[in-house]
Amino acid sequence: MFIHYKKTHLEHFVEQIYIDHHIQIPEDITIEKLSTELNIYVEYAPIRSRAYESNSGIRCILLDNRITPMKQRFEFLHELCHILRHAGNQMVLPSPFIKAQEEDAEKFLLYATMPFFMIQPGALSDEYDVAIHQLSSIFGVSKDMAKKRFDQILRREYEGELIPDAGGRQLSRRKNAEPNQDNYETKIFAYYDPHSTLDGPDQLIVCLDQKTLLSQHEWVVPVEERFQEIDLESLKNIEIESATRGDLICFDGQLTLQIHQLVYKYGLSKRNFVLQMRDIEQILEADQSSVRKFL
Repeated sequence: MFIHYKKTHLEHFVEQIYIDHHIQIPEDITIEKLSTELNIYVEYAPIRSRAYESNSGIRCILLDNRITPMKQRFEFLHELCHILRHAGNQMVLPSPFIKAQEEDAEKFLLYATMPFFMIQPGALSDEYDVAIHQLSSIFGVSKDMAKKRFDQILRREYEGELIPDAGGRQLSRRKNAEPNQDNYETKIFAYYDPHSTLDGPDQLIVCLDQKTLLSQHEWVVPVEERFQEIDLESLKNIEIESATRGDLICFDGQLTLQIHQLVYKYGLSKRNFVLQMRDIEQILEADQSSVRKFL
């Protein structure tokens, strides 16, 4: 049913954890099974759920015993992400770090409750509402949560249809994934860090063409598009300058790269710039918050 679906790095991480620890079917995604396989001590108490590691190195998850079993399972998976992927005590971490960890844990939860590799071909109906009900039933989640995951799968499937087949892309990757200084149009490449906590690219590499560099005051960054991937080896072969948050402006949902500022800082000889996705996400969120204040 889903032949173009492409998993994210975080999704691959979750899947590998499950496969390595014999979590193979939806019925295996339980607190008891996961805690046993991953050697995590679980306690229940009438306090907010949290994860911690004892001085002796024992990994523990404390679950709120006042909530429903379904909610306990979700909170277990949320806290499991913190144990497996995050470092630091949130009691003393700066708020941006805490926010990034919480966002990562929420994405982890969606993949951990409904892993793609457990969705059997033909198991879901072609009818949208029926498929959501089936997903909810198979994985024991709410319909709202199943809808969120199913919409994500459909979106990734659609995006995959727009990208050339993986085999052809792999054969020509080095050739096509290196920015060409003679390009006659501006191009954007996406770099995915395999160790990142982001559910998407970590950086966007903007390669400005000469005409845009000379004639444009600013350039709209099409953040909703899916960009061709670039690998680390290709990045090492090109000269890239950093574009800071101050080089980006967002107004009414439209993100623009301030070319005139880049020219002022680097001159006309620099045409390749790296944008950090965390900067982009924070700028877009700040813009949305400003809009909501006036609604």
